[in-house]
Amino acid sequence: MSGLNTLKRIVLETLDELGDISTDELIGYLQSKGITSATAMDIRKAISQLIRDGVIIKIPDTRKKKFVLRLKHA
Repeated sequence: MSGLNTLKRIVLETLDELGDISTDELIGYLQSKGITSATAMDIRKAISQLIRDGVIIKIPDTRKKKFVLRLKHA
């Protein structure tokens, strides 16, 4: 699962850099940055694992009418 761990690290770095962002925006950003080895499903799996682990949280954004991802700070 080294690929998943690498992808989780990239997701965390991206959220740290960009702040609150929707899943679709995150996937689009990563694919535009050349993370072509990871499919949208792979990225969603990494996000799901990070949510289950309590590292990131999903919060509703009424402006975007979507959930956005946010790093959970201690």
